[in-house]
Amino acid sequence: MPMGRIKLAFCVHNHQPVGNFGWVFEKASDKAYRPFLEVLRGHPEMKVVLHYSGSLLSWLEEHRPDILEEVGRAVSAGQAELLTGGFYEPILTIIPERDAVGQIERLTGYLRERFEAEPKGLWLPERVWEPELIGVLRRADVGYTLVDDNNLARAGISEEESLGRFEVRGPDGQRLDVFAINEPLRRAIPFESPEAALEHLRRLSGEDDRLVVWADDGEKLGEWPGTHDLCYRQGWLERFLRLLADNRDWVEVVTLREAVERWPARGPIELPAGSYEEMIEWSGGCWRNFLGRYPESNLMHRKMLLVSERVAEAEGGEEAYQARDRLYRGQANDAYWHGVFGGLYLLHLRVSTYRNLLAAENALGDGGFDVREADLDGDGREEVLVEHPGLNAYFHRIGGQLIELDHRAVAANVGATLARRPEPYHERLRLDDGPAYDWYPRHSLIDHFLREDASLEGFARCEYPEQGDFVNQPYDAEARVHSRGAEVVLRREGGVWVGDEFLPVTVRKEVGFSRRAPEVVVSYHIEHGADRAVRLWFACESNFVLSAGEAPGRYYRVDDADPGPALDHQGDLGEVGRLALVDEELGGSVELRFEGPTRVWAFPVRTLSQGLEGPTESYQGSSVTAHWRLSLRPGEVARISFSIVLGRAGQ
Repeated sequence: MPMGRIKLAFCVHNHQPVGNFGWVFEKASDKAYRPFLEVLRGHPEMKVVLHYSGSLLSWLEEHRPDILEEVGRAVSAGQAELLTGGFYEPILTIIPERDAVGQIERLTGYLRERFEAEPKGLWLPERVWEPELIGVLRRADVGYTLVDDNNLARAGISEEESLGRFEVRGPDGQRLDVFAINEPLRRAIPFESPEAALEHLRRLSGEDDRLVVWADDGEKLGEWPGTHDLCYRQGWLERFLRLLADNRDWVEVVTLREAVERWPARGPIELPAGSYEEMIEWSGGCWRNFLGRYPESNLMHRKMLLVSERVAEAEGGEEAYQARDRLYRGQANDAYWHGVFGGLYLLHLRVSTYRNLLAAENALGDGGFDVREADLDGDGREEVLVEHPGLNAYFHRIGGQLIELDHRAVAANVGATLARRPEPYHERLRLDDGPAYDWYPRHSLIDHFLREDASLEGFARCEYPEQGDFVNQPYDAEARVHSRGAEVVLRREGGVWVGDEFLPVTVRKEVGFSRRAPEVVVSYHIEHGADRAVRLWFACESNFVLSAGEAPGRYYRVDDADPGPALDHQGDLGEVGRLALVDEELGGSVELRFEGPTRVWAFPVRTLSQGLEGPTESYQGSSVTAHWRLSLRPGEVARISFSIVLGRAGQ
């Protein structure tokens, strides 16, 4: 009986996030990107499909141009087909269509100029597919892309039936071709033996024109733990390519472009939304669920959409080009979600995302002084947005909290913190002390009333007796604009437990802004409705983040003691008049100035997340809580004032 035949398309996706550390780029280049191309050079009969994200290409141009020269050699020799994609690797379905098309066209233009390539295929970031992509991709002159075979399985197409090219159509009749990535083969390479991988191909072979696609991260071929030794020192990749060459009588290696040119598409088919199996598990079925699961991701996404609108309205010129490039960088997907990679839990990626979005705003000019109400986070309630040449301050009615505070001089959202929440993998970790979880978002101007036995240790773990109903309950909000600036008034008629009684208490906080200074002036008015004197322990918590917690040049300045403890310090700072969080690397500071000596607690917010090499505890920000003991007679109002000043490091 004659042996069946099979075509193999071998597709390698290489990417590093915008804002990732330079040493990560170096490690991946030296352990994966360069060695793969060196092995490929020794097998001129081997053909591959390559994708490099724009963030990686930009770094390689500056730091490892020899790798790009090797890519160019493979393209010129007919060994490599290049795929386009979103330049900075955004999830294409969650950014405006104009930006998705613009990002694709930018990478296509780069590949055309740098390698004289005309890419027609596209790599889908995180392989997130949604049907509306058909129109977006066709508008960007893309002819085909790759999806995971589980997408086709949900459309009723078996593994054997998925071995080929399929046509999908949009509602207006636009046509796009898709190739299915074979999951068993994807999992086999390189973690099973080369011979076992070949047996997967033999199992799928037949007398008809079958095409099996392997497509996965290039980092898997050298940078993932243990894979450099496996692929190169132990020779896995060399052995696999030699096996393919020795079995060319029944295995033909082709590019996707060749497959399009040689074999007709099947279909059309209806392809449901999806991604790879791990992403389906992490997201709960749909990538967009990350925006619901993580409010911080949602706020970042909404900020991106806000900036995108402003960039779209800008006239042409160098400023508009710079703004658009920064916007595109701020759309990079990595900081918006979380799986086995750190993603949202990696502070430096969140910092980078906001830095680029704010740099886009700054490139368009200061924008003047503006106060308005808008539903920023999409929850049906309007937030109050104050925008100023030196800062942006956004207020949420829930908790009356300050949910974003942008230090525009250093392009940093100093409120880009992250709450501690349970993750499914926490249950699988054996820990001596369980992780702390938050029951409220970690923003700023959070209003607490504490019981007499509250302690810093319990407060830091979010395991303390909250006596008021202000932290996560609605406030009335009103914005007033005047000649000197603006004022946001947040008010709640709530209550506080005093012993066994729940007493009516009203909290009113007036937050003022000057047209001239990047400063937030906070004035509290606290009044109780009891007919007797009461004692209350009031605390105002703010959570700030700069660029790191314990790295050199990141510290507290307590009054005039400079430097003080690192930003990941936990302790009672005593009574202070001025407290600054300083980041010399970023070049900025956030300073709290009190009317008089005020007791302050500080602690780092650390989360537990899963990475490729195991669980990781990560600094996410610093909680700073000022607190006051109040003794109020009937009808008496307690007044507390302080300011938050955004400055430069060293000031």
